[in-house]
Amino acid sequence: MKKVLSFVVVIALVALAGAGVLLPSSIDAQAAPIELRLYNWGDYMDLSILDEFVEEYEDATGQQITIIPTTFETNEEMITTVVRGGAAVDLICPSEYAIELLIRNNKLEKLDYSKIPNRANVDQVIYDKVDEVFSDVKVNGETIVMSDYFVPYMWGTLGVLYNTKYVSDEDAAAAGYGLLWNKLDDPVLNGKIYLKDSIRDTYAAAVLYLKEEGKLPEGYENKTISELINTVDAVLLDAAEKVLKEQKSVLHSYEVDFGKGEMIDEKGYVGLAWSGDALWAMEENEHLNYFVPEVGGNVWFDGFVVPQNAPNKNAALAFINFLCRPDISIRNSIEIGYTSAIDKDILAANDEVLQILEDNEYDPEEFFSDEIRYPNIDNEGYGVMKDFGDKNTDIVAMWERVKAHGSKTWILIVVIVGVLVLGGGVAAFFIIKNKKGTRRRVKKA
Repeated sequence: MKKVLSFVVVIALVALAGAGVLLPSSIDAQAAPIELRLYNWGDYMDLSILDEFVEEYEDATGQQITIIPTTFETNEEMITTVVRGGAAVDLICPSEYAIELLIRNNKLEKLDYSKIPNRANVDQVIYDKVDEVFSDVKVNGETIVMSDYFVPYMWGTLGVLYNTKYVSDEDAAAAGYGLLWNKLDDPVLNGKIYLKDSIRDTYAAAVLYLKEEGKLPEGYENKTISELINTVDAVLLDAAEKVLKEQKSVLHSYEVDFGKGEMIDEKGYVGLAWSGDALWAMEENEHLNYFVPEVGGNVWFDGFVVPQNAPNKNAALAFINFLCRPDISIRNSIEIGYTSAIDKDILAANDEVLQILEDNEYDPEEFFSDEIRYPNIDNEGYGVMKDFGDKNTDIVAMWERVKAHGSKTWILIVVIVGVLVLGGGVAAFFIIKNKKGTRRRVKKA
């Protein structure tokens, strides 16, 4: 009887594994409940999939699991939390250069891909690009393969989002990144332009604008796009700082997440944008369009990693495997507007994926042929960001100077100081007055 039951259990477990749920090497129905802590960008996942994973995982393992999601706004915020704060989380979704930094700091676990069979669905072009760019990453003096440490989740480009009611497609193409500097010299655009409150992305836009305008410092003209956006020496930093300070005269503000909403509501007319946000905004406002200027651009990859101090590594790997299922990946992609790292040929051949697209009123052929969603990145026109290493301090200092430039903060400081001085004088008067009164009363006594 036990043999029969064992056979039935094995068949059931194999079936569940085929459904995309990774099974730990040992099953313990009496195992204590666990909490899977997910550290991700805000609004970067269809949260309805979490309950599905919990149900499938518990059915497969007999172990109760709760997913606790927390979010970050920038890679730098996440890095501070993980590297300096030592936060014990199970899964993180950094960008490529942040993954490099975490690897160099011995914070990430080398993934056991035998437990993530659905990883085979990931577009190999992404891994090829990553391993080409990050071929010099070392841990303890040994060169590592960066793709051994993460599974790509979403990817896209950095470009310019604009409103065709105020900027024609022809003018946008002619201006390129200069549109962010109001190269058209159109007074309507002044104060209606947004840049990212992200040092890496805004710096990339600045150096590409310099290249576009033929304003790069001498000796930098022949650098590739990848070399340019990853060069942070004093000369190029100074050049970027100058044009970023100049740009503030036409800028509305720096933003991370609210910019797409401002563009949808037509409070902004031009903005530096990630392709996923652009696609989302374009669906909400038919007058919006997006492009990567002809001079070149940044292509980025976000992927899931497991920290070395993760309390629940098996469950983390199971969740990554779950995310790599075609049906789950397309649901996430539709929910957030970004491009899934799963090979589009695999997605396009999956009946369930096609049905999900049709249910959400997408034409599958148009969806997979969209050049904004699936650009050709297999060329030198796209550069990938790398960790700046010990140069991070220099670029942060430059960024703080740019943000403070032209600020009215000094007026506030003068007002505060004035209030403090006046308040101090009044307080002193009453203190002295009260002391004099006390003395008089004491004397009378």
